[in-house]
Amino acid sequence: MRVWGLVGTLSLLILSTLPAASAAGPAVLPTNFDQTVYGDFSVIGNTVTACPKQPGHYPVKYCLDAHNRVGSGPSAQNNGHPMTWADIDNDPVTYNSSSGRLSIPAGARIAYAKLTWAGNTGGPANVPCGRGPIRPAGSPKQQQVSLKINDRGSLIAPERYTEDAPGDLTHTDHQFYSAYADVTGQFRGITGPSTVSVGNVWTPQGFDCFGGWSLTAVWTFDSANAAAPARKQITVYDAHTRVLTGNRRADVRMPSIKSAGGLTKVGLSGFEGDWAMPGDQFLINGRNAGRTDNFFVSGADGHVNPAHANNMSVDVRTIELPGDLLKVGEAGANLSFTSGYDAYLVANVVASSGRPELVVSTVMEKDVVHPGDQVTQSVTVTNTGSAPAVDIRVQSDLGPACVENIPRLEGGQWAKYSCSRPAPDDDVKPVATVTGRSLIGDALSASAQTFLEVIRPAIAVEKSAAPDTVLSGQSVGYTIEVRNSGDTLLSGVSIDDKQVDACDQPNYGLLAPGESKLLRCSVAAGDEGFTNNVTVSGTDKTGKKVIADAQAAFTVIHPRVEFSVMPSTRAARVGESVTFTVTVRNPTPIQLGDVRVTGTPQACARNIGTLAPQQTVEYTCAVVMRERLTTSLTVTATPFVNGQLVETRRDNVNLTASVLVSLVEPTPEPPIVKKSVKSAPTENAPVAAFVAGLAAISTFVTVGAISATARFKR
Repeated sequence: MRVWGLVGTLSLLILSTLPAASAAGPAVLPTNFDQTVYGDFSVIGNTVTACPKQPGHYPVKYCLDAHNRVGSGPSAQNNGHPMTWADIDNDPVTYNSSSGRLSIPAGARIAYAKLTWAGNTGGPANVPCGRGPIRPAGSPKQQQVSLKINDRGSLIAPERYTEDAPGDLTHTDHQFYSAYADVTGQFRGITGPSTVSVGNVWTPQGFDCFGGWSLTAVWTFDSANAAAPARKQITVYDAHTRVLTGNRRADVRMPSIKSAGGLTKVGLSGFEGDWAMPGDQFLINGRNAGRTDNFFVSGADGHVNPAHANNMSVDVRTIELPGDLLKVGEAGANLSFTSGYDAYLVANVVASSGRPELVVSTVMEKDVVHPGDQVTQSVTVTNTGSAPAVDIRVQSDLGPACVENIPRLEGGQWAKYSCSRPAPDDDVKPVATVTGRSLIGDALSASAQTFLEVIRPAIAVEKSAAPDTVLSGQSVGYTIEVRNSGDTLLSGVSIDDKQVDACDQPNYGLLAPGESKLLRCSVAAGDEGFTNNVTVSGTDKTGKKVIADAQAAFTVIHPRVEFSVMPSTRAARVGESVTFTVTVRNPTPIQLGDVRVTGTPQACARNIGTLAPQQTVEYTCAVVMRERLTTSLTVTATPFVNGQLVETRRDNVNLTASVLVSLVEPTPEPPIVKKSVKSAPTENAPVAAFVAGLAAISTFVTVGAISATARFKR
């Protein structure tokens, strides 16, 4: 706004409803909100006035050019045009309206929201807007504005209303008002970007009239988030600071906000600043924070409709402050506004100051190990905030504690260290803890946990043969039980049988902890038994192989019998009785059943039954000689294998033994002859000396894999 006519004397007014300046310093701005949150603020706004709708009218062209920041002097300001109401919502209830876009991260909630609006009061009557031909009904103090957030609408009454005191104005000054209301409740449940529309901002239409609004929203997460990795102190202030034309400045104090050496931002809501009127500055602690001599230019962040670079009503801006502009640790700052040839109203101030935030992450070089393995734990500490963190101490607790000290981490910096120790006996969740502080003494801490799996792989095998005593050629069955006796999955399980190919299983698959699998295979027995060895193996998730062995043996047996027939004499006379001694012996370690002696003479046949291992059965039989006798006796037997008679002919014992007994004719007695010399006695001469053909007979018989021997003695 430019005062018509001669440039007047500078006037600064902070009205009576706000704290007045004291002799000790500038007035202190009231605080609406002050919290440290995982979030930030967003400020948007827009005008509710627009150029007159007079197509082809010469001044309108200049007004439209001014919206695009073209032109100079009064023709590029609202001063030179009869401003009308902008109305974009097609709502018959509102006589003016505009919209903006509030951008906050998805998932964030609104911790505080404040709607600020301002305009001309329509006075005094001698100034251009005071003579405006069209005014809204009622008064700005009683006017409720329309607020719509997306599709949710409500009417908002002023919570605080302030207007310029007439006595503080010159005869050329317009009278401004400002109002605000806490609208946090209207944003309950809303997250992410929103379209905000505001209408019915009380202001007249006419030359030099303005009206508009701004919305300040503090958004936050409950904890650190990618969109808000560190906490910030957010402070929202109320203001009604009127700056009139003149090359002077006005000072106020922004309390509470405290720099920790990081990024600080300030958001301002001003009204009636002119783009085409230079000379105004925004200063903090005496330094030009805006870095320009034309700070208030009627440019509103977040505006949607109308969408003018120069809206000729409202300034809504956020700026970042140089790092050394605020003194670290000092609460508050002095704000100064200069006017030059411009005049404006500051009605809202918000500031955020970054804090350091320590984040720690920890990982194991190997997350699966065995007890006693050397393991390395890596810890990374990051300052995700914008301010420095100092006196940082990092500790990890896997076994004996490892400690690392880091003197300082600037915002965004990180440090990493590693510690190696033997793995414990059981699973563990190692915790890494970091502590530190900010430059203003705030305590910082964070922790992170990882998981180290300690596994004990093991495999077991048992092997058995059934039957374990067999005859040659008989089938022997093997049962191999493979069991995962460890606490982790085994892959690549294989079975390697050293003697029996049928029992090999090179790809036996997976075996879960505690799981068992049975493999059955068989082999035909040869002439000899043997001990069969098997090796099983598996691989755990680290690649370590575990191995186990087992063995099973079987015995091949060969049934035999010893069979002998012994006559009492090899020669006998007719009518004499000859006694035969028959001996049957089982020389093997197995039982023989169904043992029988058959053949001739019939008197020597017997049904012996069962012969235990190493058992001998001996019996006699007598035969009266009638003629020359040749015996033909046969012993048969069936072996018991594993408690069962083997009924196959191939395994039966069948052994025949023969012996000859000759018949001798009676010899007449020789005449008695006297001799002078004794003859040697002959009674002890062997029978064989007189009977031809008497001899010992030995027979060896082999039947399949079974052998028997018969012996006969003189």
